Amino acid sequence: MDAILEKVSVDRLGEDLWSLVNIPSPTGREREAAFVYAEMLAEAGAEVEIDERIPESPNVIGRLQGTRAGKVFQLAGHIDHIDVPHEPPQRTETEIIARGAADMKGGLAGILEVVRVLEETGRDFPGELLITVYGLHEAPVGDGLGLRYIAEDGTVGDAAVVVESVQGLHDKAIVQGKGQSVWNLTIRREGEVCHELNRTPAMDGLLETVAAALKRLRNYADELTALGARGTLLGPPSLFIGQVHYGDFYNRAPAEARMQGTRRWHPDDSFEGVKERFAAVIGEIPKAPGIDIDIDWNFVGEAYEVAAEEPVVRHLQAAYEKVTGQPMEIAGIKAVADGARLVPWGKVPTVLCAFDNRCAHADREVVVVENLVEPCRVTLLTLLNYLEESAE
Repeated sequence: MDAILEKVSVDRLGEDLWSLVNIPSPTGREREAAFVYAEMLAEAGAEVEIDERIPESPNVIGRLQGTRAGKVFQLAGHIDHIDVPHEPPQRTETEIIARGAADMKGGLAGILEVVRVLEETGRDFPGELLITVYGLHEAPVGDGLGLRYIAEDGTVGDAAVVVESVQGLHDKAIVQGKGQSVWNLTIRREGEVCHELNRTPAMDGLLETVAAALKRLRNYADELTALGARGTLLGPPSLFIGQVHYGDFYNRAPAEARMQGTRRWHPDDSFEGVKERFAAVIGEIPKAPGIDIDIDWNFVGEAYEVAAEEPVVRHLQAAYEKVTGQPMEIAGIKAVADGARLVPWGKVPTVLCAFDNRCAHADREVVVVENLVEPCRVTLLTLLNYLEESAE
């Protein structure tokens, strides 16, 4: 096994990552990058197909068959990146700096290297390696539709590794994840926008209602915090107020205000339950006459839990310790990675493996290419040991 792990090439990882970051793939516009990735995956040795049901965000499906019967192990990752300006891609002797480098094309380069090593060593494993690469991950544009199609089609493994994690959790086996959705409130009054001197006293009811909404939501956030972790590894459920927009000019009386934020919940809860309770909270807000409040949601990911005794969890921990010499403890993740989609939608025991995701979403996404070698080896060893054990 050590000889196989030693075949992981830092040079190839760097070349693949450099190729990928030079093709922009903002959420909802991943087509070119997906087709290029499909070509790279085929060149590495996989059988590849492209699902174009979402024309601008196609799914790439790859398969590598082992030499004997066994289970299916899935490697998954998103090819889109946030649509935020970034300096042009740069490369130094040790680093690659580009939008999407840290989130998460380093992981996609890792998948290519895993396939390449398995192909070069004669596919000496039982079962099948399934590769699923998709867009529409990054909220608020991304709703996970590509991965939902994959899951609903049954194109999933018996276990999976998503090749990304978040800052501070690279050395943890993630077995729980919070659900998340973005909530949107629109508060409207009767009448049109007008000059402040032409407004009626009733028009100030909009501001009064906005103030009341802020107070009730802030109290609700405190109520959720007071619930505590409730036996999870996730901390308390939460509500966050991220944006409040009232007015557009210093002497205009607005007719509408908008508020937006996040709501995160535990695995024993659900998005439907969260929506019901949020609506009840909004219903408690005192509204001035002529005021309406509308609620809208952008779903991001469901809360989930994987048993710590699952084979894929055990094999990830063992692989990490063998490769790094350090133990890997279990933990929970508060952000949404694609375990929050693969577990509830595909019923797949799923873990995460970080590929230098430290600078995800940063102004400068920097990846140290050497830092991709360890997680590539961990992923490779995890899947090989999982497939070997399951075939016994």
